[in-house]
Amino acid sequence: MKGKFVTHEQVFTWMERERGLVVITERAQKKYHHLLPSHLITVKTAKELFFSPWEAVYRYTLQGKTWVIEEKVEHSSFPSFLVLLPCEAKAILEVTDVNFMTEDTPDLGYARRRRGVTLIIVGCERIEQTCFCSLVGCSPFWRHRESVFLFPWKGHFYLEDGEEKLSLSPFEDPQKAQAVETFFAETICTLPLPLPANFPEKLYAHFDDPLWQKMAWHCVNCGACTYLCPTCYCFDLSVDGKLRGLTLHTWDSCMFPKFTLHASSHNPRPTGKERVRQRVMHKFSYFPLRNKYYGCVGCGVCREICPVNWDIKEVVEGMVRQVER
Repeated sequence: MKGKFVTHEQVFTWMERERGLVVITERAQKKYHHLLPSHLITVKTAKELFFSPWEAVYRYTLQGKTWVIEEKVEHSSFPSFLVLLPCEAKAILEVTDVNFMTEDTPDLGYARRRRGVTLIIVGCERIEQTCFCSLVGCSPFWRHRESVFLFPWKGHFYLEDGEEKLSLSPFEDPQKAQAVETFFAETICTLPLPLPANFPEKLYAHFDDPLWQKMAWHCVNCGACTYLCPTCYCFDLSVDGKLRGLTLHTWDSCMFPKFTLHASSHNPRPTGKERVRQRVMHKFSYFPLRNKYYGCVGCGVCREICPVNWDIKEVVEGMVRQVER
């Protein structure tokens, strides 16, 4: 797709005009607060817009001898655009969409909210120290044909909007567009190479590797990483009420000791080692073996917020060395 250009003022004015329909992630707002309106509706993570942390799935009531089930109906308006970073967009398009929008068994709530939203991906001018997106097939300039792409470039925004979803009247400048693409290509060449293509298969074969104990020893299983991770989607269904009540859908975490606790009191992941192994194996082996994409986008959020500095990048790099022996 050949890119065009718009001014910062055009983008700012358009977002001002559409303010009730535009939502931005906290990370994108923080990175581009000097270029984008400050009063846009903000969400902490992209996934929470479509995959609510807490919601009632349906209500139930016992009327006489009959159970009456009422599915939740959303009446409130929903945004049309979500502004986010490349890694956050990749998480939506290649992980949560893949999981919740299957043709045979879609999550109706997720699908209903997701279908009407256009992603506006804003490329990264600066690569954060905690990012490792290139290891998992992403980049600071990752974009998708069904989304809008913006990148700040010398007083303008480089724009890719093949379906003209934004009314911005862009102008063409082939020479400048070529300079942008050259910059993208040269920058990507300086980034760390992706993980080996056969890493998911080799990691799968190391399920019982003693190294997992060493990798997991200082993780405290607090779950902070999973709640802020853009690709984690574990959830729980619980019932609130007896003859009348709600069935609730809430986020959960595979890092919690009770996540896999059976009614029999057996727990197949009884210690931190099993739980850490599950987190890493799911993202870097199970998910890519099923869906060809990694279940991690290398955003580095978990590295930023971990209270004990447990580092998933270090763990993965350690396992790469282990499986290549």
